[in-house]
Amino acid sequence: MSEPTTYLDRILAAKRSLLATGRHQGGNWTEAQLDAELAALPPCRDFAAALRQAVRPRVIAEFKRASPSLGPIRQGADAAAICSDYVRAGAVAVSVLADSHFDGSLEDVRQVSAAVSVPVLCKDFILDRRQILDARRAGADAVLLIVAALPAPSLRPLVEFAHRVGLAVLCEAHDPHEVDRALAAGARIIGGNARDLRTFAVDLQRAIALRKLVPPAFSYVAESGVHGPEQLQQLVDAGVDATLVGSALMSAEDPGAALASWLAAVR
Repeated sequence: MSEPTTYLDRILAAKRSLLATGRHQGGNWTEAQLDAELAALPPCRDFAAALRQAVRPRVIAEFKRASPSLGPIRQGADAAAICSDYVRAGAVAVSVLADSHFDGSLEDVRQVSAAVSVPVLCKDFILDRRQILDARRAGADAVLLIVAALPAPSLRPLVEFAHRVGLAVLCEAHDPHEVDRALAAGARIIGGNARDLRTFAVDLQRAIALRKLVPPAFSYVAESGVHGPEQLQQLVDAGVDATLVGSALMSAEDPGAALASWLAAVR
């Protein structure tokens, strides 16, 4: 068997190993057990509605301490504090990296969920239902499903299970075929990623081009490629419903203040 060669390959290989060895908590459950657990959890905040608010631009501000391509970005950063600053600056939702390759965890999701009033997106490399339920338990309101990481037989059941437990799904696509797959799987919110997850190269035009393939009845989120208000303005002009921004804000001296200044600069 060949060794994983791309960033995405390596991350997914590590995730499969974690799930297979039992270090990941979870297991089987009955429908009755699931219903009982869900009844005891707080209701999810409406991620889809946040992306349709009567404000522009709508930004999902992301928290991460590192990335495979950039290395350390903000080591030791406090997830709840920074995400609270994002909300005060005007973010309509926040995204929290829960994967160890980004120096994140579900504990970050849990702390952010308790600290903010806006919806929280759990950003992880999800391969099975256990991870979705764990995100729900941690207080997430939405999860990321990456089309490139999931074969066709897996994608629709995971979308349906996330909806079953009350979570919104941001279904991430990188090309027209993946947009078609996301829509066919029942996703209602499509993410067009400007970043190629295999090389981590970024092309903002990819996210703009994919927007045209998503019908108006669905929400469209542009992901990656924003370094300042200029790119944010381009995406607003392209008609995206929201933009997810992470590395540029996390690299700023004051992430919340940087977001506030960007929002003030965009028409």
